[in-house]
Amino acid sequence: MPATFRDQLAILEELQSEVRRMEEGERRARAARAPDPYERELRLAGLAQRIAQSYTIMEGVMSFVARRIDRSPVVGEDWHRKLIERCAQPREEAKRPALVSAGLAVELLELCQFRHVVRNIYPTRLDEARVGENLARLIRVAPAFGTECGVFAASLPKTPSPRARAAGTRRSRS
Repeated sequence: MPATFRDQLAILEELQSEVRRMEEGERRARAARAPDPYERELRLAGLAQRIAQSYTIMEGVMSFVARRIDRSPVVGEDWHRKLIERCAQPREEAKRPALVSAGLAVELLELCQFRHVVRNIYPTRLDEARVGENLARLIRVAPAFGTECGVFAASLPKTPSPRARAAGTRRSRS
């Protein structure tokens, strides 16, 4: 697991790059010849999985905040929803602002629900329109999530790097 929130931001940069690749790949796929039904199912299943995996990355950032910053992991049967709700609220005890806006939280919940469908349905039963809606949602959400996480990171207290902490410890012993 990445050790700092800065590491989480680096992961989100990679995610945004991947989402741009997905968007471009879908644009090319739509412009190409119509695939046979099996190729269409494969493309749709792969795209749905990538959308679901992308959401999982964003959920990992929210989980990091709950565990490492709030010091209070979210538990319970509906922990996925609770995690999103918590991250949309400032936390007095952790002295932190909301990680995401209320509007973004709604979009994240939609992606979370889509991931549940993808994980629990046969790939041949995926609805192409619903996959397309969630790709469009991901294309909007990923950059917004990255931006809001950047604002959140700027609000965090600055902590010295492990190297700086170690150097300070050596100096204080002298």
